Amino acid sequence: GALQQVGIYEKEPFESYFSGNTVQICPVGALTGASYRFRARPFDLISTPSACEHCASGCDMRTDVRRGKTLRRLAGDDAAVNEEWNCDKGRWAFKYVNAKDRITTPLIRDESGQLREASWPEALALAAKGLKENRSAVLVGGRATLEDAYGYSKFARIALNTNDIDFRSRATSKEEKNFLASHVVGTQVNYKDLDRADHVLLLGFEAEEESPIVFLRLYKQVKKRELKITAVAPFTSRGNKKLKAELISTQAGSEASAISKISNLSKKSVILIGERLSESSGAISAAVNLATNSGAKLAWIPRRAGERGALEAGALSNLLPGARPVSDSAARVDLQAAWGVSSLPSNPGLDSDEIIKEVEKGNIGALLIGGVDPLDISPDYQAIMEKAFIVSLEIRQSAVTQIADVVLPVAAVVEKSGTFINWESRARFFEAAVPESLTRSDVRILSMLADEMGSSINLPTVSSARDEFNSLGTWHNRESFTPVSGESTKIANGKANLCSWRLLLDAGSLQDGENNLAGTAHPSVAIISKSRADSLGVTNGDQIKISTPRGEITLACQIDSIDEGSVWVPRNSINSKVIESLGITSGEVSVVRA
Repeated sequence: GALQQVGIYEKEPFESYFSGNTVQICPVGALTGASYRFRARPFDLISTPSACEHCASGCDMRTDVRRGKTLRRLAGDDAAVNEEWNCDKGRWAFKYVNAKDRITTPLIRDESGQLREASWPEALALAAKGLKENRSAVLVGGRATLEDAYGYSKFARIALNTNDIDFRSRATSKEEKNFLASHVVGTQVNYKDLDRADHVLLLGFEAEEESPIVFLRLYKQVKKRELKITAVAPFTSRGNKKLKAELISTQAGSEASAISKISNLSKKSVILIGERLSESSGAISAAVNLATNSGAKLAWIPRRAGERGALEAGALSNLLPGARPVSDSAARVDLQAAWGVSSLPSNPGLDSDEIIKEVEKGNIGALLIGGVDPLDISPDYQAIMEKAFIVSLEIRQSAVTQIADVVLPVAAVVEKSGTFINWESRARFFEAAVPESLTRSDVRILSMLADEMGSSINLPTVSSARDEFNSLGTWHNRESFTPVSGESTKIANGKANLCSWRLLLDAGSLQDGENNLAGTAHPSVAIISKSRADSLGVTNGDQIKISTPRGEITLACQIDSIDEGSVWVPRNSINSKVIESLGITSGEVSVVRA
């Protein structure tokens, strides 16, 4: 009757990363989202097809804007990718664009050491001078569009004459860099392959947390035809329990040994490698060997939306755009002709860790940085970066802008057009939902900066960058892969081996400003085994302390069927900033009762 209310069954709380879809499919409008409720009517809105910037799934979206401000985002209808669904992060994490610390004018550091507002000509002149006077390198965050990443790649080679460029603002390895250049760039494995697979193997990859639409597509096949899923991990996560995944239990760092023992794959199987597998020596090599021997398809799924596009654009020290190896002289000559230059740097460049080490030694004196948080890599990197002359292209104040000499404001996703390349290598083009914004895309600013340096890259617009990249095509030869042997993790008696990954909803900066979404995040807990709990004398909910010589994290414990030598904590959640607090992503830690 009239007193009825829409609610949930209280004994089974509605806890889902996909709850927003119930709002979108509600046929009578009884379910609404808090960020949109009472703020506008549908006919007040200007709707623009868009693409999600939060992960590599590649979701088709619709962005609804009123008076230059985003009020809601809805899942698009793309049968080949997200069908008609999206996750809550993609739906509601958009308020960061209007954050109070948004950068809207260029900033330069004055004689007193303070950042002050400057005109574009003044800021560009200072940036050009600092980059020209020093050996420079480029660090590109994993959120850049294809066009922006191509701009950084071309700028590094032409304006800076260097291959010292890396888009991976996270823990990395040379093994991963070699793997990306030999087995990923220019290749395609897609959602249809998952739909048809007889077996999917998850390596260093938590589908529900790191690529939710991949999770939904796997879940659909599990429900439909009991698709077999196997995960190599320290314990069965929430998402993998839903997928009914078989667990091959292993400690972080020992994945190579576990992978080498797998033998039940076929040519219809798919191996999904997450970016975290690079943290385990030899694990990627073991996966490549398994794919070669079994005939299974091999796919790489990074966590950030821009990483695959940056790979294709050559924003990596051993790759040029279009899968051209830096070491291939014919590939360099081909690109020289396309770019109209007489030469390109021929030596493979440095990766992000090596770049920072060279800054510390004083061998690199300037950094061009786009959307990188150094605390995603190492707690020490911010202090080391401060030694260099830094040009930062950023949306908001960050750990880099705090130490930058020049800060150039760039457009957020809703304020520009561009393309994300998802994990399949599928292009996801989008137009600006707020076209009246005065901010510029990264590639436009890079082109202006190159002109100021006297080394034009001729990319004045997003469309010109996209057209030029597409005209290059994909190179036919690949870098050869050199396997790396695995090393078993060695932990001292009485210690534990830390494992961690980021949750979908955590303390990421692109989720800022949406408190309702943050309120649905899983609480930060430390997962330990029953035997460890008994030895510590703790039960579920008791506080335990995880520490390294760097620092400590104190969390409530949760007892689960985890590898007995391991302890798991979320990597970047409230009260659990693993890299910043402990200085590691995995390895030996002390665990005691708090």
